[in-house]
Amino acid sequence: MDSESIFNSDIAPDCDVYYQFLGSINQAAISNGVSRRGIAERVNAALKTDEVVLQESALNRFLAPGSNDYLPAHILPALLWSVGSIEPINLLLKPLMFRAYDTRAMLLKQHKELELQKQQISKRQAEIEQNLTLTI
Repeated sequence: MDSESIFNSDIAPDCDVYYQFLGSINQAAISNGVSRRGIAERVNAALKTDEVVLQESALNRFLAPGSNDYLPAHILPALLWSVGSIEPINLLLKPLMFRAYDTRAMLLKQHKELELQKQQISKRQAEIEQNLTLTI
Protein backbone atom coordinates (compact mmCIF):
# COMPACT_ATOMS: atom_id res chain seq x y z
CA MET A 1 0.00 0.00 0.00
CA ASP A 2 1.27 3.49 -0.83
CA SER A 3 2.84 5.20 2.20
CA GLU A 4 1.03 8.43 1.31
CA SER A 5 -2.35 6.73 1.29
CA ILE A 6 -4.97 8.07 3.66
CA PHE A 7 -5.19 4.53 5.02
CA ASN A 8 -1.69 4.93 6.45
CA SER A 9 -2.38 8.26 8.10
CA ASP A 10 -2.22 8.52 11.88
CA ILE A 11 -5.03 11.07 11.75
CA ALA A 12 -8.46 9.52 11.33
CA PRO A 13 -10.70 11.15 8.73
CA ASP A 14 -14.07 12.58 9.75
CA CYS A 15 -16.40 9.83 8.55
CA ASP A 16 -19.55 11.15 10.23
CA VAL A 17 -21.53 11.39 6.98
CA TYR A 18 -24.56 9.24 7.79
CA TYR A 19 -27.15 12.04 7.73
CA GLN A 20 -25.70 13.46 4.53
CA PHE A 21 -25.92 9.97 3.05
CA LEU A 22 -29.61 9.69 4.00
CA GLY A 23 -30.30 13.13 2.57
CA SER A 24 -28.54 12.19 -0.64
CA ILE A 25 -30.64 9.03 -1.03
CA ASN A 26 -33.83 11.03 -0.50
CA GLN A 27 -32.72 13.80 -2.89
CA ALA A 28 -31.84 11.31 -5.62
CA ALA A 29 -35.23 9.62 -5.26
CA ILE A 30 -37.03 12.98 -5.49
CA SER A 31 -34.92 14.12 -8.46
CA ASN A 32 -35.64 10.89 -10.34
CA GLY A 33 -39.32 10.73 -9.37
CA VAL A 34 -39.09 7.46 -7.46
CA SER A 35 -41.41 6.87 -4.50
CA ARG A 36 -40.43 4.88 -1.42
CA ARG A 37 -42.60 2.04 -2.69
CA GLY A 38 -40.88 2.29 -6.07
CA ILE A 39 -37.47 2.20 -4.40
CA ALA A 40 -38.39 -0.94 -2.46
CA GLU A 41 -39.73 -2.63 -5.59
CA ARG A 42 -36.65 -1.73 -7.63
CA VAL A 43 -34.28 -2.86 -4.85
CA ASN A 44 -36.04 -6.24 -4.68
CA ALA A 45 -35.91 -6.57 -8.47
CA ALA A 46 -32.19 -5.75 -8.52
CA LEU A 47 -31.37 -8.27 -5.80
CA LYS A 48 -32.65 -11.05 -8.10
CA THR A 49 -34.26 -13.19 -5.43
CA ASP A 50 -37.72 -14.72 -5.33
CA GLU A 51 -38.36 -13.36 -1.86
CA VAL A 52 -39.05 -9.79 -0.80
CA VAL A 53 -35.80 -8.58 0.79
CA LEU A 54 -36.84 -4.99 1.37
CA GLN A 55 -40.32 -3.83 2.30
CA GLU A 56 -41.39 -0.21 2.09
CA SER A 57 -41.92 -0.04 5.87
CA ALA A 58 -38.34 -1.25 6.51
CA LEU A 59 -37.00 1.23 3.95
CA ASN A 60 -38.83 4.04 5.75
CA ARG A 61 -37.13 3.01 9.01
CA PHE A 62 -33.72 2.76 7.34
CA LEU A 63 -34.03 6.24 5.81
CA ALA A 64 -35.43 7.95 8.92
CA PRO A 65 -32.70 10.13 10.49
CA GLY A 66 -33.68 9.29 14.08
CA SER A 67 -34.00 5.55 13.57
CA ASN A 68 -31.73 2.94 15.12
CA ASP A 69 -32.40 0.66 12.13
CA TYR A 70 -29.64 0.90 9.54
CA LEU A 71 -29.59 -0.10 5.90
CA PRO A 72 -27.89 -3.47 5.37
CA ALA A 73 -24.70 -2.95 3.33
CA HIS A 74 -25.52 -5.69 0.79
CA ILE A 75 -28.55 -3.67 -0.34
CA LEU A 76 -26.52 -0.57 -1.19
CA PRO A 77 -25.80 -1.31 -4.88
CA ALA A 78 -29.47 -2.11 -5.50
CA LEU A 79 -30.50 1.03 -3.60
CA LEU A 80 -28.21 3.20 -5.72
CA TRP A 81 -29.65 1.69 -8.87
CA SER A 82 -33.19 2.14 -7.58
CA VAL A 83 -32.72 5.89 -6.95
CA GLY A 84 -30.66 6.35 -10.12
CA SER A 85 -27.57 7.93 -8.58
CA ILE A 86 -24.10 7.09 -7.33
CA GLU A 87 -23.89 10.37 -5.41
CA PRO A 88 -24.80 8.67 -2.09
CA ILE A 89 -21.78 6.38 -2.38
CA ASN A 90 -19.61 9.38 -3.22
CA LEU A 91 -20.67 10.95 0.07
CA LEU A 92 -19.57 7.81 1.90
CA LEU A 93 -16.23 7.78 0.08
CA LYS A 94 -15.55 11.52 0.38
CA PRO A 95 -13.83 11.38 3.81
CA LEU A 96 -11.38 8.85 2.33
CA MET A 97 -10.76 11.15 -0.66
CA PHE A 98 -12.12 8.61 -3.14
CA ARG A 99 -14.92 8.92 -5.67
CA ALA A 100 -16.94 6.37 -7.62
CA TYR A 101 -17.22 6.80 -11.36
CA ASP A 102 -19.57 5.50 -13.99
CA THR A 103 -17.56 3.08 -16.13
CA ARG A 104 -20.41 2.68 -18.60
CA ALA A 105 -20.73 6.43 -19.14
CA MET A 106 -16.95 6.69 -19.57
CA LEU A 107 -16.98 3.93 -22.21
CA LEU A 108 -19.92 5.52 -24.03
CA LYS A 109 -18.07 8.84 -24.09
CA GLN A 110 -14.93 7.18 -25.44
CA HIS A 111 -17.00 5.40 -28.08
CA LYS A 112 -18.60 8.66 -29.18
CA GLU A 113 -15.19 10.36 -29.36
CA LEU A 114 -13.80 7.51 -31.45
CA GLU A 115 -16.82 7.67 -33.79
CA LEU A 116 -16.20 11.39 -34.27
CA GLN A 117 -12.51 10.78 -34.98
CA LYS A 118 -13.46 8.04 -37.44
CA GLN A 119 -15.81 10.43 -39.28
CA GLN A 120 -13.12 13.13 -39.37
CA ILE A 121 -10.56 10.66 -40.74
CA SER A 122 -13.03 9.44 -43.40
CA LYS A 123 -13.77 13.04 -44.39
CA ARG A 124 -10.05 13.85 -44.61
CA GLN A 125 -9.44 10.66 -46.61
CA ALA A 126 -12.21 11.63 -49.07
CA GLU A 127 -10.67 15.11 -49.46
CA ILE A 128 -7.28 13.57 -50.20
CA GLU A 129 -8.80 11.19 -52.77
CA GLN A 130 -10.59 14.09 -54.43
CA ASN A 131 -7.35 16.11 -54.59
CA LEU A 132 -5.52 13.13 -56.05
CA THR A 133 -8.07 12.70 -58.84
CA LEU A 134 -7.92 16.43 -59.65
CA THR A 135 -4.14 16.36 -60.01
CA ILE A 136 -4.09 13.33 -62.29
